[in-house]
Amino acid sequence: MAGHTSDEFVNQVRAAVDIVDVVGEYVQLRKSGRAFLGLCPFHSEKSPSFNVNAERQFFHCFGCGAGGDVFSFLMKLEQLTFPEALHKLAERAGIDVPKPPQEEASPEKRAKQAMLEAHELVSKLYHYVLTETPYGVEAMKYLTKRGMSRQTLTEYQIGFAPDSWDFVTQFLKKRSFSQDLMVEAGLLAKSEAGKVFDRFRGRVMFPIHDSQGHVIGFGGRLLDNTGPRSSQPKYLNSPESLLFNKSATLFNLHRARSTMRKRKQALLFEGYVDVVSAWQAGFMQGVATLGTALTEQQARILRRNVESVVLCYDGDAAGQEATSKAIHVLQQAGLIVRVAPLPQGVDPDDYIRQHGAEAFSQQVLLQAMPVTAFRLKHLRSQYVINDETDKTRLIAKAVEIINELDSPVERDLYQRQLAEEYSLTLGDLKWESKRAYKQQKSERQRDKVSPAWNNSINNGKVTLAKTLPPAYHTAERKLLFYMMRNAELAFRVQQECNAHFQVDEHDALSAYLYAYYAEGNTEDPGKFIHYVQDESLKQLASGLAMMEYKEDVSDLEIGDYIKQVNNYPKRAELERLREEQRSLHLQAAAADSEDARKQLEIQAAIIGMKILELENALKEG
Repeated sequence: MAGHTSDEFVNQVRAAVDIVDVVGEYVQLRKSGRAFLGLCPFHSEKSPSFNVNAERQFFHCFGCGAGGDVFSFLMKLEQLTFPEALHKLAERAGIDVPKPPQEEASPEKRAKQAMLEAHELVSKLYHYVLTETPYGVEAMKYLTKRGMSRQTLTEYQIGFAPDSWDFVTQFLKKRSFSQDLMVEAGLLAKSEAGKVFDRFRGRVMFPIHDSQGHVIGFGGRLLDNTGPRSSQPKYLNSPESLLFNKSATLFNLHRARSTMRKRKQALLFEGYVDVVSAWQAGFMQGVATLGTALTEQQARILRRNVESVVLCYDGDAAGQEATSKAIHVLQQAGLIVRVAPLPQGVDPDDYIRQHGAEAFSQQVLLQAMPVTAFRLKHLRSQYVINDETDKTRLIAKAVEIINELDSPVERDLYQRQLAEEYSLTLGDLKWESKRAYKQQKSERQRDKVSPAWNNSINNGKVTLAKTLPPAYHTAERKLLFYMMRNAELAFRVQQECNAHFQVDEHDALSAYLYAYYAEGNTEDPGKFIHYVQDESLKQLASGLAMMEYKEDVSDLEIGDYIKQVNNYPKRAELERLREEQRSLHLQAAAADSEDARKQLEIQAAIIGMKILELENALKEG
């Protein structure tokens, strides 16, 4: 049987998976010419520069330079080793993975695998306790009262952690899991005296999954936080671990992603109960943060999957404040944001249980307001108008918000609404708006000016001229582009290039190409990219393969590119000699004696002869 990472097995897996499908599970792609285009998952961007070539099966980002094949993509995105990425793709394609030779896995890899296995087992244990044992009766009554069906409990594997100090501890101990590792994983905890005990006790348990559906943590809700439990938090999440990073995780993403992409929209909630309640009501595109404010990482994950987000945060003051902060983070990520209106003190779960799915759809989601409308509504809630001064201050703040809109039509619409609401003439309001706009613009310009250049005419703005790369640099890149597509051309370059490629990375990549073809490999840029072992060269190859050069190139053009490469050392030497000659002439002019001057002029003349020889050689070449 072929080895678990043999070329035969690698090629079998590579042929069985489509990079567009794999990348499409993480990045929202759209067809653009020959390639598919999306937002890069490896750096923050608002305009898509991430390209996937379906024909050649590789990707490249022109923003950050990341590139490679389908294995590289998974390795970089999920921090996997090559064998791990290979096996994951093999399983995805339904290909049996050959047994690997006995080899020692790294300690971190073994720890991570043990944590995943433990989380999966404990998730099933909690669910079993809830649904099949007397310990879960009260929790089941509570969840049923909240309207959760048995189907929902099964879908989300919702469970219950008994009010015991060692229920899970003993369960894991019997299965030979290291207690210290389970403490590190967040399933257990350790007292100052060193006693190990269950982290979650007397809580309804919601498993938290990664983007691929693996359980990586838990969210636990107390059934009763009165009496002795009054000092405990109502909600408790797993701590950060090798598996779980709150800032980069969205609850329910693996389940909601396909619906989100179809609708090009996500519903963003504050808590997992809201998500579950919405899902049961038929709203499948819901995700949630995990007890913390929305992060830039979470916003980027959303932007890779959708174009717009409807914020469904609680209707209380804290929820509205969180909404204001989330709006900024989402807009910075390039998302279109709308805010769903919820009554004061009501969360989405409450609303759905009290009013039903139809009302939630018609009165909440379909009534979601643009950001400016929300900001104006939020502004009104912060002001108590006792007199004309308060009213004037509120109107001034509202005008500032409206002035931030780019669209004149939108500005006019909100100005009319504001004028009508506060019994103002539209003319007066527009005059005030222009005055405030000039002041805002002046303040913004002043903020951008560097203090050292406040008296400069151009306010410190310097335009740098774009410099074109040297001719030999462009020639080398074009040669590599064509060499990846034509073995015969690669052999010609190898024979006719007297000099190595001058750019070190280009030279190293050409060496890979010569070896690749010498081993009898076919003309396939995608396969060559996989062949390259060095990660930086893999990215260079993917970038070159994505370049838009014409497919057909004449022998004359190739000859000209080779000449550019061959001539560069001569041109560099010519420039060096000219500089040396100029220096000798200057020294001669400043010489103290006639003998010294003559000696320097003779040296300059000898160098002049060498310069002439090189110039003639370049003309003939």
